[in-house]
Amino acid sequence: MLKSFSLSALNCFSEDYISARKNLLEAYRLVSPRLQKQHQSYQHPLPGPTAETLTCDTLYIGSNQHPQHLLVLISATHGVEGFAGSALQTDFLGQLEELLEQHKNLGVMLIHAVNPWGFAWLRRYDHQGIDLNRNFIDFKQALPANQEFDNYLPKLLNPDIINPEQIHKLWENIDQEAFIDTVARGQYCHDTACFYGGKKPSWSRTIIQQITSLPQVRQAKRLAVIDLHSGLGPYGYGEVINDHPPATTGFNYAHSWYGNNAQSVALGDGCSTVKTGLIDYHWHSVIGERGCFVTLEFGTYPLKQLWISVLAEQIYNNEAQRLKIPRDLQHSTVIELKKFFYPAERSWQEQVIFRGRQIFDLAISGMMQ
Repeated sequence: MLKSFSLSALNCFSEDYISARKNLLEAYRLVSPRLQKQHQSYQHPLPGPTAETLTCDTLYIGSNQHPQHLLVLISATHGVEGFAGSALQTDFLGQLEELLEQHKNLGVMLIHAVNPWGFAWLRRYDHQGIDLNRNFIDFKQALPANQEFDNYLPKLLNPDIINPEQIHKLWENIDQEAFIDTVARGQYCHDTACFYGGKKPSWSRTIIQQITSLPQVRQAKRLAVIDLHSGLGPYGYGEVINDHPPATTGFNYAHSWYGNNAQSVALGDGCSTVKTGLIDYHWHSVIGERGCFVTLEFGTYPLKQLWISVLAEQIYNNEAQRLKIPRDLQHSTVIELKKFFYPAERSWQEQVIFRGRQIFDLAISGMMQ
């Protein structure tokens, strides 16, 4: 039988946050000391499931501390989605020596587990129920309204319809795409419901703001930022999502560097929809005219299964909080949520590694033009 992929690359995948961080730091330790290396840990205020310390780790590697071109890879913006992103970051560390020998003006920054609590406790959200990818708004202004979401709330929290036979009732008598656009857009009123953006900046947002103030980020002449996610799109396929407004410099860079791989949300392309408060928007302001930010989204299972997994886990989490009992990582809804966002299956893992390497190469090639 033909070997489509080196099995050693698949060792980059882990089954929990602790193992993922350990694998990453071991790969980082093995990077040649001839290169400039910098490691910063940001400790989360709460512990993990085994009382372990949770951190967001930033690793910088380059020929010097002031790169002209900087590639930034982010994992676990949506906690439980961190398995694919962490594996790609660990795999990439093994490629760096040769790459940085070829490109002396290139630096690489890995932001590992930007939402470490969600990664460790297997939630998309953080310890306050906040979706980090809805949290980047101006909280000095009035919170964005989403009246249609309020109308759907009773259904979203109804356990009787969150199953394969009844899930269609979520969008009964309305357009399914309109329902998805409305609910996924984000909401700022219900901290016990999905896609909650919070009422103030989250812990992870404050960390991102500190990281984007680092000199490597501020001083680079070219920036390519890739946020690694999973869950939307065809199984194993990595879609490049471009949230820059059309005709802007960032939009044009994304099109130039990634070609037709880059799908524009504003133009209605691809698997995503327009949302409020994305982490993208903060990076857009940081990058300015220097490059672009894209999301690399690895598909898993059908959309119907996404809604069942996300909503069933939300209902379980609400009940556990109401009863003041610890979150059980072996609860069926938690297990199913992890399975949805991380199919621990060889062919999916192979596709993730292959596509990740391909897109990272496009980003680097684009910056070097």
